[in-house]
Amino acid sequence: MSSRPLPAAAPNSAGTPYPPKPALSTGPAAATSGSGAAADLARLDWSFDPWREDPRRALLATGCVLAAFLLTRYTGQAAVLAVLLALAVAGTLSPLLVAQRCVIDAAGVAVRGPFGWERRPWAELRRARVAPGSILVSPFLRPGRLDAFRALVLPVPRGRRDELVAAAAGVLERHGL
Repeated sequence: MSSRPLPAAAPNSAGTPYPPKPALSTGPAAATSGSGAAADLARLDWSFDPWREDPRRALLATGCVLAAFLLTRYTGQAAVLAVLLALAVAGTLSPLLVAQRCVIDAAGVAVRGPFGWERRPWAELRRARVAPGSILVSPFLRPGRLDAFRALVLPVPRGRRDELVAAAAGVLERHGL
């Protein structure tokens, strides 16, 4: 087993590897450019833990993963197949099981889940919808089947919901979404 260095992260618009370390205070931070342009968002980030927000739903998702494993084993299939099926179900239900970190900054929108960062720059986004429990951003003008694969859903924690939704709605509006 050889130890290889990890690949460097792609630089963001500031030239530093993304994602930068979070500021001590999370929330909207305005910064003006030297040309006197309108204030823009420096960084808005938050975490969403499904086990804190809705433990019953997270427990139900865990039960589904366990049921997939046990049902596969009960039918006499190999243990490897049961584990693979349980991992596939866990991957599908991962937003209900694993904490996510959401970031809205000058470069775009990003979500970190169990499989790493998923990012959409502002230039790719065409539509946004702010719902009470989440924010959806999509590269498509109209809702469609491909939203399930290309859109990002940013879950918003209950405790900061009003603050985050208002700040995010303002940023999305400034970007024409």
